[in-house]
Amino acid sequence: MYSGNRSGGQGYGEDGGPEGPAPAGTRSPAPLFSPGTYERLALLLGSVGLLGVGDNLLVLVLYYKFQRLRAPTHLLLVSLSLGHLLVTLFGVTFSLVSCLRSGWAWDAVGCAWDGFSGSLLEKSSSHKCICDAV
Repeated sequence: MYSGNRSGGQGYGEDGGPEGPAPAGTRSPAPLFSPGTYERLALLLGSVGLLGVGDNLLVLVLYYKFQRLRAPTHLLLVSLSLGHLLVTLFGVTFSLVSCLRSGWAWDAVGCAWDGFSGSLLEKSSSHKCICDAV
């Protein structure tokens, strides 16, 4: 559970704690990959993000524009598309910015929000499929 510790898991409090002030660089450890790898990951995530936003927006616009598409089956697809659009906007954005900065760019609150929003939106999308299949 999130405890509000913003020290990056290094055991230092916000004011330095009993150990004294946190050493420089404790909030972001050494990068896991080389800078070239982060650039390739950013390109991949950017491409996935653009395709995800474009495809899901296309589904939503077509459903809104054409009256004959407004059927219960298509409403399920619109619901899934909206869920996937939100996952793409929230999940890919956090990861893309982190790849562009060669490491996690957010504090503990950003980490908690990224995990919460990803889990909530992905699970709601999965539950829609499961509940409608039954």
